[in-house]
Amino acid sequence: MSLEVRSLSQQYGSVQALRELTLQVEDGEILAVLGPSGSGKTTLLELLAGLTTPSAGEIRMGGRTLSRPGYTLAPEQRNIGFVFQDFALWPHMTVSQTVAFPLRMRRMPAPERAARIAEVLSLVHLEGYGERYPHELSGGQRQRVAIARALAPHPSVVLLDEPMSNLDARLREQMRVQIADALRHERVTAVYVTHDRMEALSVADRIAILDAGRLVQLGTPEELYLRPRSAFAAGFLGPAALVPARVVAATDGRVDLVTTSGVQATAAAPLDCRYGQEGGWLVRPEHLRVVEEREAARSVALRARVRAAAYVGSHWQLALELKDCPDLDLVCHHAKKLEPSTEVLLSVDTERTWFMP
Repeated sequence: MSLEVRSLSQQYGSVQALRELTLQVEDGEILAVLGPSGSGKTTLLELLAGLTTPSAGEIRMGGRTLSRPGYTLAPEQRNIGFVFQDFALWPHMTVSQTVAFPLRMRRMPAPERAARIAEVLSLVHLEGYGERYPHELSGGQRQRVAIARALAPHPSVVLLDEPMSNLDARLREQMRVQIADALRHERVTAVYVTHDRMEALSVADRIAILDAGRLVQLGTPEELYLRPRSAFAAGFLGPAALVPARVVAATDGRVDLVTTSGVQATAAAPLDCRYGQEGGWLVRPEHLRVVEEREAARSVALRARVRAAAYVGSHWQLALELKDCPDLDLVCHHAKKLEPSTEVLLSVDTERTWFMP
């Protein structure tokens, strides 16, 4: 079922937690809400769940008004599932009893209830765990129980509040796939709040980036990563350098540009880019490659100096400073360690770069 947020604002005393937020989550879509602490993510979930009443604006689900100033439909009447950050499992209930709880509240007959419990436990790969208690489960298993409980009563919408923040890195990687598979199998509309960009990029159909209660940008993971509209969005989705540059020619979504240090290049750009515009040439680590002088002569190349090198398993991550632009941080992946102060040439894959006015 579709979920619509219209000009939603929320104020707590002098604090404006949300500011004129408008977005729509389509039927069966997974929308990730991404942003730093204090950006309004949790406030949005509380409003969607019906735990608080908005200061302004409206929330609608399937054409029905759920909230507006002075009116909030009770949470139990919204047919919304909630997956909490801390799992929120009852210690005295077995897995089956926990998943059965929302079904009992809806007075589902026992035979249907048993079938649904078996179905959702199979969906989250917990067959045979029905008689275990929470203390007998791993962190990942407890999280899967929480997801099964939220999905069991066939909710119209599922809200997930940083559901993997209490799991270690390896479990988070596994659970990203399992959560997305479960939500898509049930064809349920989902709002997935996180501050982890990898979760948002890998789980969501679209991402909404929030900052200080405002919607910064909304789009597919690929759109936001490759075509950000602000320095905040560019940096929040991964290492990004915005090299100061000016447009010298613009045609059909591509520009010729020249950097402040005189490097000439091309890049994709918004269709309304025009001659003379200044902005940032977005260069990410995967756009760069350390090359020798003779290869640099055949490509667009930047001169840089190594600040530091860190081994991250599959490669060395180089922190660099550009020649003539020492205040700009640049990151590059390389097969071997380079010592600080080493001067390097960086070939740029200009077909994948982006100019942001």
